[in-house]
Amino acid sequence: MKNLIIILMSVCSLFWLPPQVLAEETSALNIMEKVFYRDDGLDSYSKVEMLLVDKKNNTRGRILEIYAKDYSSLIKTFLEFTEPADIKGTKFLSIEEEKADNTQYLYLPALGRSRRIVSSQKNLAFVNTDFTYEDMQRRRPEKDTHRIIADEALNSRNCVVVESVSNDNTSQYSKRISWVDKESDVVVKIEFYDKKGKKIKEFRVNGLEKKDGIWTVTDMVMDNEKDVHKTYMKLLEVRYNQGLGDDIFTSYSLEK
Repeated sequence: MKNLIIILMSVCSLFWLPPQVLAEETSALNIMEKVFYRDDGLDSYSKVEMLLVDKKNNTRGRILEIYAKDYSSLIKTFLEFTEPADIKGTKFLSIEEEKADNTQYLYLPALGRSRRIVSSQKNLAFVNTDFTYEDMQRRRPEKDTHRIIADEALNSRNCVVVESVSNDNTSQYSKRISWVDKESDVVVKIEFYDKKGKKIKEFRVNGLEKKDGIWTVTDMVMDNEKDVHKTYMKLLEVRYNQGLGDDIFTSYSLEK
């Protein structure tokens, strides 16, 4: 009975919201759904150069390969570092789930086996980068409440700025503010805020162009303002719609 009352109160409260507020929330949700479901090919292969830069401007370079494949509205991603020697052979697998958190596995050559990343570890850094395990997965639009806060030009691109506030406790962030390019439906900038409402990271796209007819990010950076550290990623090669097999996206492929 208590749960029924709560549900009825929640539904009824919608009728007290001004129509403009409801329309704005719906419009913002639609924008984030277009981002989530935008065309990125049936599958893809990319080779990426990664550069880690610390507060003393010391740098470390890496090379990785990324495979991705669409399974209806869900995506599976397989990633492997190929250079340098100290990280070569490290692999990562992410499998999207429709009504649950992504299933993620990390394989470390030194251990000789893969381990599953549990929910309590999603806020940890992914192999010493400025991306966390949560950042390594797409966030479903329905998990947040969205509102449009501005129209703004960014790097000569017309963007709509959307604030997304978490509806639950599954995220390490209290909110994200995203700049969505109106032409491509690609998010070209994100500000990340911690549970106290403080901005801690900023993701920026520095290169965006069409490859095989698909809008593709070619240059990006995650700026960790809290730790004064940055992770740059530059696209070296990309191929779409190669007919990738399903066997790549399995836990067996991590350890073979």
